[in-house]
Amino acid sequence: MTALAWVTFALAPVLALLRTPSALRGENRLMMALFALLALAVLLSIRVPYLAVDAALGGINLANLLLRFLIYAIALLLAVRIARAFSARGAQHALLGPWGLSALAVVGVGTVVSFLLMGLLPSSVGLRAGDDQTWFDLYGELGRVYPAFTGVVLLPSLLRALRRSTLTTLRAAAGLLAAGYVVLALTILFPLMPDSWLPVQQAMNYSSILFLLTGLATIWIAGGIARRRADA
Repeated sequence: MTALAWVTFALAPVLALLRTPSALRGENRLMMALFALLALAVLLSIRVPYLAVDAALGGINLANLLLRFLIYAIALLLAVRIARAFSARGAQHALLGPWGLSALAVVGVGTVVSFLLMGLLPSSVGLRAGDDQTWFDLYGELGRVYPAFTGVVLLPSLLRALRRSTLTTLRAAAGLLAAGYVVLALTILFPLMPDSWLPVQQAMNYSSILFLLTGLATIWIAGGIARRRADA
């Protein structure tokens, strides 16, 4: 599964570099920042870089807490970017309005509290349960709840675009993004899976990221095609 993680990690900075020229012109800097954050988050999910970063932070798994908040930031930025791309004003309002920001605040506070209450654990990528399984499970589940929430908010708009868009590449983008968010939502079922299914869980995590990244890249392609048609 490490190979899939490295493939995912390699794709994010490539996409960030592709967006650099437009970002330097002051256009769509959010996308470059998003891809850079994605690259960092995937890097922290790989054993060797995780242990190195965590050792620098004291070796008490603060790198995992950092990863959690990177994921929350990525989930929000990604969802807002997608909502704008598909003109989903209702979804954007739900994400940035009182309910959406309250959900983010509750999940963030719960993540910090559960991290502190589950006690210090030996530095390890993915963490291992300590004496208090309850707080450990809550910490893990909260890390999946907010990204899944953003996906649930966006899915109706993506499915609508998949059915109605006249541009083939935009329909493809909507399909890829919808697939990514469906897989992401299914990660909430991880606590119900036996320990032997860990490779399946890892495959779901990385495949959801790959679906979302390729969906974003396809939106970019669709935008280029639309601009060329407008100029023709």
